[in-house]
Amino acid sequence: MRRLIWSGAVLFGLVSGCASTPEKAPEPEVAQPEFKPGESPKNTTSQEGKAPVQQLAVTPNPQPKDALNIEGFRAFRGVLDVSVSHGGGCAEHTYTLAWDGELQEGKDGTPVANLVLVHDANGDRCKAIKFATPRFDLAPIAQRFNEKYGKTSGAVDLALEGQATVRYEF
Repeated sequence: MRRLIWSGAVLFGLVSGCASTPEKAPEPEVAQPEFKPGESPKNTTSQEGKAPVQQLAVTPNPQPKDALNIEGFRAFRGVLDVSVSHGGGCAEHTYTLAWDGELQEGKDGTPVANLVLVHDANGDRCKAIKFATPRFDLAPIAQRFNEKYGKTSGAVDLALEGQATVRYEF
């Protein structure tokens, strides 16, 4: 008899608790910018246009540091958005876009800037999957193009290791 009463009390508590749970309001959708096929950062949690634009670091022989996955990248209005994922969650991560300052000749004659995304995890050993979209100013590439070719407008293919190139037109 005790079990029956106890079971009835528990069941009543569950049913009344579920009946009085307020409904959650639907979360507003975040508008995502339109990207061209192959240039769309995927799985990004950044809010387009809200991350600060960082300077491109021109340094001889740039090298990567801590592991990360480049999900996609695109050049838009002189800014490179790079969608990345990596492990972490216990420390702040920093990103630097490094370039050796050289423009190589591409297969189709378009100059190519070989870029390296340097990720500093600051010793973070946590295992959560984190997403970010750091943003970088591409003005130094346009300036180098102007110096080398004497033109203020043109196109440069941007190459990140393991990714298809993206054309930057200015």
